[in-house]
Amino acid sequence: MSVFNIFKKSKPAVKRKTPTPSSKVAEIKAVDEATPVVKTSGSIINPVSTLLHPYVSEKASHLEAVNQYTFKVTRTANKPEVKKAIQNKFNVTVVAINMINMPSKKRTVGRHVGTKSGFRKAIITLAKGESINFAKS
Repeated sequence: MSVFNIFKKSKPAVKRKTPTPSSKVAEIKAVDEATPVVKTSGSIINPVSTLLHPYVSEKASHLEAVNQYTFKVTRTANKPEVKKAIQNKFNVTVVAINMINMPSKKRTVGRHVGTKSGFRKAIITLAKGESINFAKS
């Protein structure tokens, strides 16, 4: 059998690449050096990216009178991430955070039934005397 091996072409040696940090981590660090990067449960998250936008509703407008503000946040956001994001973005002190998962709802357009996707909502309580002005941000 070794006689037939002389006619086979030899394969060049394959060089293995050394593992490099993922490009997502590099992108997050390059986006904003002033914003701290939080590592939670094996994944690196930019805390400001957890906030999507302020949530405007009748209940949210009533809560602003008692120094509570409502934000729509990402599905994977947790309380410490949201707290750091609010404190970094608006320079306020956060006293408490309540997280609510809003359910999806059925919507009918003509004869077609679909769903309006659910989302996660955070109600932030600020320290006495502090407020957030959304017009500036």
